[in-house]
Amino acid sequence: MSVKPLRTRQAEATRGLLIDVAREHFTRNGYAATSIDDIIRQAGVARGALYHHFPGKEALFRAVYETVEGEVVARVMEAAVAKASPWESVRAGLSAFLDACLQPDFRRIVVLDSVSVLQSDVLEVGVDPHELPMLRTVLTPLLGTTSFGGIAIEGLTYVALGGLYGASLYIARAADPRVARAEVDVVLDTLISGLLRGAGG
Repeated sequence: MSVKPLRTRQAEATRGLLIDVAREHFTRNGYAATSIDDIIRQAGVARGALYHHFPGKEALFRAVYETVEGEVVARVMEAAVAKASPWESVRAGLSAFLDACLQPDFRRIVVLDSVSVLQSDVLEVGVDPHELPMLRTVLTPLLGTTSFGGIAIEGLTYVALGGLYGASLYIARAADPRVARAEVDVVLDTLISGLLRGAGG
């Protein structure tokens, strides 16, 4: 296995440091109240080093967003594949995603701030939310069940995405996110139980 040149390793380390420091600031203060100066001061790097890796604050936020989102998507997939039945897999995957809404970094960066900061990407034709591939994978096994046998995966995925967004916003904006998370669990269990009863179990 080839060893990366020292300069490459140093650049990667600097980029990782900037993402870590920015993640801390974006979580604590939010995007609007975080300045580039705050980040480079804490990271202990020159301004030019930051701009070498990121054109500006929005690009740095995007990198932080993708890092946080990637960690959660990995946990969702791990939770889903650990279950034997399609319904248990969906329930475990959704629970893992909603549990992430209790994490301060995910709640602030992904749920609350990303919509306003990255909305140009959301509105751009052909750019899909990061959650779509995750939901497709988690929901596809349901297509072989009685409840969802004749349903198109894309329709199911987008409807589920809307519900997931709504639930995550409800938790993130709540005065007590843990209470809201428990309330969402009740709704989720009620919906799944109803679908299973309608399908005859």
